[in-house]
Order: sequence, then C-alpha cells, then structure tokens
Amino acid sequence: MQEQEPGVWLIRTATVIPDNERWLHEPQAASDLARAVAWSTQTPASDAQTETLLGAAARDE
Repeated sequence: MQEQEPGVWLIRTATVIPDNERWLHEPQAASDLARAVAWSTQTPASDAQTETLLGAAARDE
C-alpha cells in the first residue's frame, strides 16, 4: 500500500502461493489434477470395494 498524496492510496494486489503448494501449479501436476477432477465428477462415489481396498492396504503395511 502506498500513499500517493494525502487521502489517495495505491493498493497493489498479489497472488501468493505457499512453497509447499507450488508443485500443484507445475504443468504436469496441474494436468494430473484436472484429469482426476474430471474423472471424479463423472464417476459416482461408491463404497462397494471398501473392504477389499482396506484389506489390500493392511497387507502392504
């Protein structure tokens, strides 16, 4: 913020990306995320395979 003259202020805006989120804006990550979001909007949520997935995850530990 800068005061140009009494009563007149110049306010500059900025877009800030935290260091730990910068990778999300890399072309490959942005493309992967866009594909994942598109898939998730076209694929209905289901818990039909929950037990199978949890069992597989437990075996990988």
